[in-house]
Amino acid sequence: MTATPQQLAEAVDTNPTLRLLGAYSRDWVLPLFTTHLETIDGSVSAEWFHERVAETIDALPNMTGDRTPAEHCKKWVEDRWLETEMDAGRLRYRLSAYSLRALQFVREIVDGETTVTTARLESIAHAVHTLADMTNPDRRVQVRRIDREISRLKKQRDDIKSGRTRLSTVEEQQQQLREILAMTRTLPADFRQLRTLVEDRHQRVARRAMADGPTKAELVEDYLHEHDLLGDTPEGRSYQGFSRLLTSKQAQSIPDDIDQILSQEFAREHMTVTERAQLETMFSTLLAAQLRVQQSYVKWTASLRRFLTRSTHEKHRRLLALTDRALSAGAEWVERHPGPAVIDSDVLGIGTIDATDISQTQFWIDRGPQEVQVRAISPHADLPAADREALRLAAGTSPRVVARTVNRLIRERGAVTGSEVFDATPPDFQRLGALVSLLDLAITYGQVSDDIRDRVALQPAQERALHVALPHLRFDTPIMIGGHE
Repeated sequence: MTATPQQLAEAVDTNPTLRLLGAYSRDWVLPLFTTHLETIDGSVSAEWFHERVAETIDALPNMTGDRTPAEHCKKWVEDRWLETEMDAGRLRYRLSAYSLRALQFVREIVDGETTVTTARLESIAHAVHTLADMTNPDRRVQVRRIDREISRLKKQRDDIKSGRTRLSTVEEQQQQLREILAMTRTLPADFRQLRTLVEDRHQRVARRAMADGPTKAELVEDYLHEHDLLGDTPEGRSYQGFSRLLTSKQAQSIPDDIDQILSQEFAREHMTVTERAQLETMFSTLLAAQLRVQQSYVKWTASLRRFLTRSTHEKHRRLLALTDRALSAGAEWVERHPGPAVIDSDVLGIGTIDATDISQTQFWIDRGPQEVQVRAISPHADLPAADREALRLAAGTSPRVVARTVNRLIRERGAVTGSEVFDATPPDFQRLGALVSLLDLAITYGQVSDDIRDRVALQPAQERALHVALPHLRFDTPIMIGGHE
């Protein structure tokens, strides 16, 4: 509540999100953005998006004006509704954080979500509880609070074990699901905003380095100053907190909890396809957003490192300056004294040349193609151990070998599932390659069911076993490869 009434009034005209929501073209621009850009993880080519804009304009019944799709996009970039980037010399568009916030705001209004829910109150209570622990310097008070929490959890466990506690209702489960999706909905826009801030500051430092030619000490100072500014932004603090969460034990359990939720009856009967997809990709989406911000930081740091390690930068600049002065002096000389001229002294220190017409002087002669002999010597040494191991794994996880295991189990049992085939695979070959071969064979020769999920553990076991969730696979007929069973 720190914004003044004057600042609120000015935000209507200055904030890109509010200007998009109040624009005359919002009735067709918002659907255009959400249809073709919001679901894209990254950017789209300018040519492709111009075609989509043209199709949308042609479908409007009362569209007036002669602005081309490229001109529309240029204006949207100036209004900060779109952002641009260059990839292999080609222009690409992506939604800005302001447009993402506008779409999220409209979607919440349309969905009619209410903030007065049990799940929201529980989240508030947990946040207040955490803040009370953080602000209290007395460790004994915190210990007593934790002891009370332990007692409460023990009583809750005993009540659940004895059946005295009722199970949650479907409505309560749906409220908790909506609360999770609502809390994570704004994070991609925050990361997009931080990525834009990083790129803007990177371009600002780069422009100053190329235009003014600051010293290396000044450039490092600029970099550190801009880095501190990014850390003070709400997006920067959100990014730092999320990065710390990625290394905590709590983050390691999130994917397992999501798999457990999606495997329950609640997910199959009371969650929409969109909600299941959002929950399943929630953690990976946040990781991808964090990675893109990290890539911007790496790009920024790499540019600074290239500048600092370019030890001959000043020499190159001096050589270019001297060359420019020499060309200017030569042009002035030719203007004052036209016609042939002779320079007696060796100005450049490479010797003099006796030539009356410099255009006929040959400084290099092409002597034609040269004969080159290439000799290939085959080494007699054995393959390295790593290469031999890679070949062995590739052979042991190939579709032909997996098909033999499937056929052997079918002869023994009549029908076999994908997890049973993977368990019957030798431990050395229980790798990702065997799973890929198994999925490929099931799509062609077996049955694949998305309603049931199986879990298998990849080998060799490390400090923490890697579990993979895959659709339910079933084989009941032998597999024919190369005309043989």
